[in-house]
Amino acid sequence: MRVFTSSFWLGVVCLFALQANAGTIIVSGDSNISDNLAGKPGNARFFANVLGAGTSVFVLDTTPSLCCLGPLDDTINTFYNTLPGVVSTKTASPITAAGLTGVNLVVALTPNLAFTPSEAAALSGYLSGGGTLFLLGDNDGFPAENTNVNNLLISLGSGLRIVDDVLDAGFNNAIVLANPLTAGVGTLEFAATSRVTGGTALLQSLQGLTFAAVETTPSNGVPEPSAYWTVALGLGAMALSRTRRN
Repeated sequence: MRVFTSSFWLGVVCLFALQANAGTIIVSGDSNISDNLAGKPGNARFFANVLGAGTSVFVLDTTPSLCCLGPLDDTINTFYNTLPGVVSTKTASPITAAGLTGVNLVVALTPNLAFTPSEAAALSGYLSGGGTLFLLGDNDGFPAENTNVNNLLISLGSGLRIVDDVLDAGFNNAIVLANPLTAGVGTLEFAATSRVTGGTALLQSLQGLTFAAVETTPSNGVPEPSAYWTVALGLGAMALSRTRRN
């Protein structure tokens, strides 16, 4: 009976090993948090925390409807390329599964074009493999861009949403909530943001309304490569236990 019990629990561990890593979606209702990252230590620390230990970043080349946000995708791309050991690439090419191979972080700031079904599918697979997706919208002057973000979130099965608004015009210091993504962030500047609902709050406006939040996405059950080795070892151990028992 003891041999059977050990084999049973080992089998259960093997089944859990088949689950893919959960991904992370971060949504901000303000793109201005990426403004002048080189001169704002708190904002820079937040963006570094979003990448974590990753070394590869994919920044989507976007053209927001208002010129004031136009250069910010370049600012983000440049910032990540200044981090030791990190390579960041900005591209306007369609998002594909092949293009996301080896990427740790995907950033899309006020996307002016809707995400296609194939791009949403590629991002879904990317998240199920443990990737991080960082989506930034802005205030109610960018309704099309915010809609593009929300439609992608819906297609990914996320509960996060940008709610068009305009909170705290001019640059202000956010209320920074305790979270691993905000570790070491003393002050973080934002400006004229929309609200964000769903997920776990990270940053709040002066009125205490959330404008940045994070959500962990569920695994789709696709095995990680290392899981096959775990299962093979588990099955081998179970077979050996049965042989000894007999």
